[in-house]
Amino acid sequence: MKRKMNLLLIIGLVGTPIAGTQFGIDYGRAIWGETQIWWTPQQLALPLEQTSNQFQILLDNEPLANHLTRNSLTALGAEGLAYFVTPEMVRVRLNNWPQVQAGMLHMAVYSALALGVSLTCLIVGALEFFRHAPAPRQRASELPTLRSSRRRSGG
Repeated sequence: MKRKMNLLLIIGLVGTPIAGTQFGIDYGRAIWGETQIWWTPQQLALPLEQTSNQFQILLDNEPLANHLTRNSLTALGAEGLAYFVTPEMVRVRLNNWPQVQAGMLHMAVYSALALGVSLTCLIVGALEFFRHAPAPRQRASELPTLRSSRRRSGG
């Protein structure tokens, strides 16, 4: 008895491990990925005013930028002398992990879609494969020959 594999079963058998592996890699990197390597490099730190759309630091219920423009903040230098903190002195390093993670999860959606399609093909193909009983094999001696299958017409 021999069963014939259908196209859906073949697609499912090939696609499921490939799409499943890709989904596992994409999702794993997004969930358990390295979160501390995505900071803005120190040499490229941004001025405070360029980051106002992402966060705001309040000092005594007033934005830090207002204090800096009024020169109301002072600091002590290494030699112990006080100086005013200016907006040019303040730089911000951002952690870009949320944006990177969103991109990784976006890719995981596509690999999950491919995995779903592959699993559907695998299930439908397997159901089709096992639904039909296999045709029994015939021995060569049992196969009808061309001569014996011809009808001889009388006449």
